[in-house]
Amino acid sequence: MTVPSTAPRFAHGVMTVSLDGEDVELFANVRASRTICRLYGGLQQAFTNTNAFDFDTLVNVVNAAAGRVGKQAEATAEAIFAEGVVVVAPQVLLFLNFLAGGGKAPKTDTAKAGKAEPDSEAAASGEAG
Repeated sequence: MTVPSTAPRFAHGVMTVSLDGEDVELFANVRASRTICRLYGGLQQAFTNTNAFDFDTLVNVVNAAAGRVGKQAEATAEAIFAEGVVVVAPQVLLFLNFLAGGGKAPKTDTAKAGKAEPDSEAAASGEAG
């Protein structure tokens, strides 16, 4: 059993994931977007296939985003299998969202929590302020 991978890291249009102990940089750029769209007829199909844990889609998205070809591209399949499809698929979904958003990091839950309405906790419990 593999140890759960670390959370992806985001910086300036790059999402770094760990695959079988190796950090892999996934670039959210036009080249990656075009490659994925050509392979699947659009990002939506890549999302659908990733949600279905389609192994080849995971490999193709990582290779397109990392710019991997040849022996490196072949090694991606082994690394994804070793890491586990159920571990990698959510990271690929996160990358596809990152790519669709133009390479901007997703909003965190803490940022959303900071915008909560005042006294929303009291209202939810039925208490008056």
